[in-house]
Amino acid sequence: MASIICLVIAILSNIYFIALQIASPGTLAGTFFSFSSVWFWISVVCIILFIFRKHHFWKNLSRKVKIFVLVIVSAGAIISFINLMFITHPRLVTGSEKVKYVIVLGGGITKDAELTTSVKARISHAADYLKKHPDAIAVVTGGKGRFAPCPESDVLKPALCAHGIEENRVLAENRAKDTIQNFEYSAALLAEHQNVPVSEILSAPVTVITSDFHIARAERLAGRMGFTDVYGTASKTPLLFVPTSYAREICSYIKLNLRILLTGKPQKIE
Repeated sequence: MASIICLVIAILSNIYFIALQIASPGTLAGTFFSFSSVWFWISVVCIILFIFRKHHFWKNLSRKVKIFVLVIVSAGAIISFINLMFITHPRLVTGSEKVKYVIVLGGGITKDAELTTSVKARISHAADYLKKHPDAIAVVTGGKGRFAPCPESDVLKPALCAHGIEENRVLAENRAKDTIQNFEYSAALLAEHQNVPVSEILSAPVTVITSDFHIARAERLAGRMGFTDVYGTASKTPLLFVPTSYAREICSYIKLNLRILLTGKPQKIE
């Protein structure tokens, strides 16, 4: 029975990996280094386990090795579940907040400099929110990825303006490589634009807009970096991308916890 389960998981993982590539095509190198390739490697591991199972590999292992493997797998499952609980319980906007600034986080573009499905949802959600808060200034943030044709913010700004948001309300931050830099560079850009100290930006009411799987970590990072009045609002992740997005986010949240525990970083923006 276990061997059949491994084979079914291998087949489903491969199908899912192919579906992700069709829905969001990228370069060969980009695909190889992206998180979506995990599903391909899961299928490879399951096929290997299927072959080992057929040759009674597990039965031939010592009791100590079996216990060690089960402990590692169980610990990983428990840690992942705990982090998932934090991920799915962010602090969301109420609709009555009087925000001054809105930070729209990027999430990647295709090899043809087009927005991915998830990021299109973020932009649409951001446009709706900005129309309800006409006095807020927005920053779209995202630099040039390793395999991207241009900085992501170069695509985000016109996309947001195409939804009816005035161009003079949208600033483009084009250097950030990760979420930490998204906040760091956005704070500096807003301070420069408003001609105020960064500390004034950090103390102002700010809404962060990103995808639902990402919002809790974004809020936590913003708080650690000195933003004192942070709200979050999130777009829905398209159904196809839910498994890979949340699996990647669990890994990222665990990584963040380890970084904070071991280094105390990220720290407040100076």
